[in-house]
Amino acid sequence: MKLKQHDKLKETNKGCNNWHEYYKEVKPLLGLREIGFTKMFDYLNRIKDPVIVETGTVREDYNFEGDGCSTVLFDNYVGAKGGTLITVDIDPAACKNAEIVTTNAEVVESDSVEFLATLEGHVDLLYLDSFNIYNWLDDWEASGHHLKELFAAKNVIKEGTLIVVDDNLYVPKSEENDRKSGKGRIIHELMQSIGIPTFIDGYHIGWIWEEAEEE
Repeated sequence: MKLKQHDKLKETNKGCNNWHEYYKEVKPLLGLREIGFTKMFDYLNRIKDPVIVETGTVREDYNFEGDGCSTVLFDNYVGAKGGTLITVDIDPAACKNAEIVTTNAEVVESDSVEFLATLEGHVDLLYLDSFNIYNWLDDWEASGHHLKELFAAKNVIKEGTLIVVDDNLYVPKSEENDRKSGKGRIIHELMQSIGIPTFIDGYHIGWIWEEAEEE
């Protein structure tokens, strides 16, 4: 059974009690993000009542392949499985839309870096997707912004926190090899430098945070 676009909106507004059936329906629509989202949800399934914090909220209803609609997916997940979802965006229109299409999310209108710096406790999934990238060959501004978000969230990143950045591709660097480009490029280089392996490596890129061992 393939739901129509408007039917998906109605279903999401009601909440989703059967996550497995919902995700089975949505999964083919996710395009390049399918592998990343599947690994994220498999990881969250190990955690009781996970805390999800997302930067950059849903802007276009049910454009799963184009925008990813992570807010909608996370909202349905915590509605069915339990947990907490906080989504933050600086755009009032986006926040208003998120409040309409979600039933379980706490929607925060704020600068993402400023907001993340105020958080306390712990986060199980930190999903960074708040600054658009328009040129894959010039990702400095976008990837630099997401690095700022990572540092701002340092107080809630604990052992086992899954950190994911959306919108990444490999672009030609030379005839011999390619380089990662996108919102997560600088974080990727940071994680490589401190020896944290990549957990998700595709259009999403992600890592499971490891605390440094005390000497």
